[in-house]
Amino acid sequence: MSDQTQHADRLLRMAVNRLPEAVIIYDTDDRVAFVNEAYRKFFPHMPPVEDLLGRRFEDVIRYSMGTAGVVLDPLARSDPHGYIEKRRRRLHHPQANPFEQLTGGRWHLVREFRVPGVGFFSLRSDITEIKQREIELKLTRDHLSRQAQQLAEARELAVRARETAIAARLEAERANRAKSDFLARVSHELRTPLNAILGFAEIIRDRLLGPSATDRYAEYAADIHGAGNHLLKLIDDILDMAKIEAGRLELSIDWFDARSLFRDLLHTCRPLAARNDNLVLADLAPDLGAINGDVTRVRQVLLNLLSNACKFTRGGEIRITARRIVADDSGDQASSRDWIEIVIADTGIGMTEAQLARVFDDFVQADATISRAYGGTGLGLAICRRLCDAMGGDIRLTSAVGFGTSAILRLPVDIARTDPSPEMRSGAY
Repeated sequence: MSDQTQHADRLLRMAVNRLPEAVIIYDTDDRVAFVNEAYRKFFPHMPPVEDLLGRRFEDVIRYSMGTAGVVLDPLARSDPHGYIEKRRRRLHHPQANPFEQLTGGRWHLVREFRVPGVGFFSLRSDITEIKQREIELKLTRDHLSRQAQQLAEARELAVRARETAIAARLEAERANRAKSDFLARVSHELRTPLNAILGFAEIIRDRLLGPSATDRYAEYAADIHGAGNHLLKLIDDILDMAKIEAGRLELSIDWFDARSLFRDLLHTCRPLAARNDNLVLADLAPDLGAINGDVTRVRQVLLNLLSNACKFTRGGEIRITARRIVADDSGDQASSRDWIEIVIADTGIGMTEAQLARVFDDFVQADATISRAYGGTGLGLAICRRLCDAMGGDIRLTSAVGFGTSAILRLPVDIARTDPSPEMRSGAY
């Protein structure tokens, strides 16, 4: 080798030794031909540079495999010879593109290539800080993504909470209006009979018709009695709703004959029907039998429904239908017991879909014009629904404006052994 060539070789080695990248070169016999100083910094577990020169490739790999944390490939532990062969294949057929490798706790960017007739070159750059920044950036992105998701969820919750608050406020306003309307109706309902009671009582007290008007005084006393009963009914409704709201409603359960109950109801409602020229018809199945329940509450519900039918029908017909639904063995809870189904249908003024949707609400009547024209507090149907729930049954209405209304009531024959059913409460039967 000429002096000029030797000088160039020294300059080249000096330059390569000053590189921050690790360089190792294997000759065509797979022996170490050159290692720069940076290589020892990358692999401090390896022998000194002068000891590496001339070492076979397999020896270098075994040095690396013998140091914990340097070789992370599981094949190096499960099949050392297989791992060495794998690395030998890469030595003779290096990867065409750079790749990243975690070695000894550090990240390296590895470039490998083979020069025919010269040997194998490997150049490694330490990219640990770059990888750490990438990991930190990814963690930051993930954190920001989670925060953005949490913010979106919080915003959605806030929107829902606002919508709920608005709905609650509107419902509270509706309830307040309903209760205000209820108080106005109650005041009107109380004032009318009280005026009659006071007026007739004053006439009787002062004998304004003279001492001989005994028959007229008796009529006025009867009017006072009727007005008093009306007041008592209003007060009973209010007390019933108060008990129901407080959860203090108690049922008095005993056996009673269904047909006897209907006979009493027909006798009671016919005078109510006659006031509006209505005809009352009954279609009672012969096998109604006995019911184990609270006869007073059942009578209260049916009388309320019949009174509504008579009040909202003029010159029409009210038909009462009752049948017994016998239990079957289908396994369905609603079918495993006997039921009494009662339908009270009238040919009265009927209701719209919107009125039907609110008719069972507390303190609500179908609409204000009906309240003014027909009176009432709006508690009757709400109490009926609550009483039916308490007795394990349900009530629902069907109606069409101008064609009348039908109330369908279902009660278990043995109320004492029946819990209220969600299906029955929803009216889905």
